[in-house]
Amino acid sequence: MSLLSWNCRGLGQPRKVRDLHHMVKERRPTFVFLMETISSKQYMEDICKKIGFDRVFVVDPIGRSGGLAFLWNSESTVEVFNYSRRHINIVVKDGDNNPWWKLTGFYGNSVCARRADSWELLKFLSTCHPVPWLCAGDFNEVVTQEEKEGSNLRKESQMTGFREALEACRLGDLGFSGSPFTWSNRRSDGTFTKERLDRAVANQEWCSLFPSSTVDVLAARTSDHSPVLVSFSAHPRRSQNRGPTGSGFKLEASWLNDTESGEIIRSAWHNSPSLDPPSVGIQQRLEACRRALLDWGGHKFGKEE
Repeated sequence: MSLLSWNCRGLGQPRKVRDLHHMVKERRPTFVFLMETISSKQYMEDICKKIGFDRVFVVDPIGRSGGLAFLWNSESTVEVFNYSRRHINIVVKDGDNNPWWKLTGFYGNSVCARRADSWELLKFLSTCHPVPWLCAGDFNEVVTQEEKEGSNLRKESQMTGFREALEACRLGDLGFSGSPFTWSNRRSDGTFTKERLDRAVANQEWCSLFPSSTVDVLAARTSDHSPVLVSFSAHPRRSQNRGPTGSGFKLEASWLNDTESGEIIRSAWHNSPSLDPPSVGIQQRLEACRRALLDWGGHKFGKEE
């Protein structure tokens, strides 16, 4: 299964619809969460059919801003639990013998003065239907200064509010592969800024239910936000059967002679999740390092997993 989460910044342009259709056709997500659609329910129902889904839940925009949509197919057993201008909360039943789990599409307030309201909403959602929980979207905030490049430093109080909300909800970041930044103001002057605003987080129960998960930051072609693809399975990948580093992983000695390998490891370790208990976070970090080294080594030295 997989979730495609994207702040599309309006779907009124044909090229954005084509971009969405291309991603769905190529990546085949089970669920799609869209933010800032600026589109009516009728329009989103038409888009839903056009890109190959038969179910859509829409939160209408207000004027020329906002708008959320969740898309899926009827083969998935889904119930919309609650929603607002800032989120859509669904519960999913995956097969007869598996428990219900919660999937939240979240859109943090872009106004700094109202960001605290977003964190209160997140805390409230953590109490609704206390089951395995995956939450993804555009949180409009970073966790550390390293998740921002350019312009002024982020206020520590802003980041602290976000970190405390994640901790209160017992949500850990699932890490990522690809660009470390998911949003850019696309300016060519001294005010150019990049930030990691879009992410996927989950509680320990969800990570236990889906021990094999990856988060890929896709190319931003028609929006200033990169789409994020969260892929997950209830069965560990074969390469994970013999521990967190995987049975199929072989560290090439030549990689250690390249100074770039150290930076690859540091980046993967830093950007992977931190979950309770510590053993879960360590396993996720080791797996992130394994994937990053294989990807880097394969491209640089021609090695394949």
